Amino acid sequence: MEQSRLIPFYRKMARKNAPAKARIELTRRCNLKCVHCKVVCDVHATDELTPEDIHNILPQLRDMGTFEVNLTGGEIFARPDIMPVLEAIFEYDFIFTFQTNGTLMRDEHFEFVEKNKNRISRFGVSVYAGTPEIHEKITGVKGSFDKTIAAIRHLRETGVPVAAFTMLMSHNAPYHEQTKKFFEDNGIVFQFGALMITREDGCAAPLELRVDTDMMPDLPIQWEEYLNPDPACVPDSYPPETSISEWCIAGRFANIMPNADVVPCSVIRTPVGNLRRRTFEEIWTTSPLLDELRSITVGDLDCRDCEYFPRCKPCVGIAMEEQGRFTARPREYCRMTKKYLEK
Repeated sequence: MEQSRLIPFYRKMARKNAPAKARIELTRRCNLKCVHCKVVCDVHATDELTPEDIHNILPQLRDMGTFEVNLTGGEIFARPDIMPVLEAIFEYDFIFTFQTNGTLMRDEHFEFVEKNKNRISRFGVSVYAGTPEIHEKITGVKGSFDKTIAAIRHLRETGVPVAAFTMLMSHNAPYHEQTKKFFEDNGIVFQFGALMITREDGCAAPLELRVDTDMMPDLPIQWEEYLNPDPACVPDSYPPETSISEWCIAGRFANIMPNADVVPCSVIRTPVGNLRRRTFEEIWTTSPLLDELRSITVGDLDCRDCEYFPRCKPCVGIAMEEQGRFTARPREYCRMTKKYLEK
């Protein structure tokens, strides 16, 4: 399917509560110590999804309408058994995307990627700067920059699409022009972001790294594209009865944790069921929390009368984190929208 048609298709699937996409966190292990990470990392993680779990879960996702699977962590390649896990996953006919820091990828991993490149639509690699000094100030690990860039080059040689994803924060935002030039000089596709969220255990330390408001207009952030990845379908207004599934993926895409818990999205981490004890269909169709999220309409939102809505589409997960209500105004969205859409 052409990329330009995917987002409208996802929207149609969301209206039917069919999870076109699944995000599977394979591990909480990670070899880096990134200062802004939202995951509570555990280098000795146990109770992770096994190949047997994969064989149980993926057919259920397929039967419910899933056709695209995002594999992420933690750091996927920190799992010592990642090869049998990937081999089990790739027995199923999905489109796959990966998110990695690349530092632990070995020859066998690159060979696997090349063998399966026609089923991988993208490898996202986390890169925080164009120099080791700034990048490693964030990762906390010496030598991680060179390993990550080497992985990008190896991945490109396999023929899979690769993109560098750079989260801008107080540590690296002042050097964004240098980072952009590094990517351009090396022919690396890149994307910048700056939306920081609390850690999954509720720790707010990552929020202290947010970019200063005054610096925002100078950053190469395409905030409107982030809010509206399908700009041709953004109306001037939505009727009050419109479901927020028009843009919100909470309870619309499947999110599976390393221990087989299902959660509403990458921000809302409240488990709604475990796939080792219940079927995906049962969890997906009977969860009170998922029903609550799916029932929210534009008329319920505090943002409905904002001058920036619907160009700015609020995140109910961040609203809940900040103010304890899904329908509240997410203040961080307000801060960013006012700067990025006015520049």
